[in-house]
Amino acid sequence: MAITITAIILVLYAVWAWRRKGGPSDARAKKPAKKACKWETTGHSKGRFVEFRCATCGVSAMPHTGKAPVDCKSTLSRPN
Repeated sequence: MAITITAIILVLYAVWAWRRKGGPSDARAKKPAKKACKWETTGHSKGRFVEFRCATCGVSAMPHTGKAPVDCKSTLSRPN
């Protein structure tokens, strides 16, 4: 009986540690696309936020650094 309870506890701990480490939920997460975006400034700005538009996919972005984004932003969801 004690061996069975110990085995159940070990299995539950292993599942908990696996889920805490990343498990299946992180594996299915959407990763940003690594397209060859060509970012160009549009001339619009709000303070230090400068608007960039991608010539490849047409998505616009306003990074706070003032530099062109690195990743493609076409996979991000849009606010309602």
